[in-house]
Amino acid sequence: MPLPAPLIASIVSAIIETAASSPEVSTTQYNTYVVKRILPPEAKVGFMQPPPGNGSIVIDDQRLTLSPIAQFRNEKNLIIMSMSIRQPSFVVYINDNFGAVRRVWLISQAEVDSIKEN
Repeated sequence: MPLPAPLIASIVSAIIETAASSPEVSTTQYNTYVVKRILPPEAKVGFMQPPPGNGSIVIDDQRLTLSPIAQFRNEKNLIIMSMSIRQPSFVVYINDNFGAVRRVWLISQAEVDSIKEN
């Protein structure tokens, strides 16, 4: 049984109205959420320079090899390409069994402060 056009229009209108009237998430609320991001307990904290694109990265003035399956995540926990990182930033990273860096998370200032407290 097909739905009547006025019913569909009413449903779509209600959805649009609800989406348009939803409150904005403040920066403080967002930072609170991001601080709760779960990072591996074995991860190390460091200050990373933008990757040069040669299969290595520099963290705390130490050149480290990248794993062939290295993955970078931004402050919103989204996967990003390493070459999109243009600014030095604080990171949390883990190594694989061979010592190469395999995961890197860029962390926000709120996360840096949270880590320093612990």
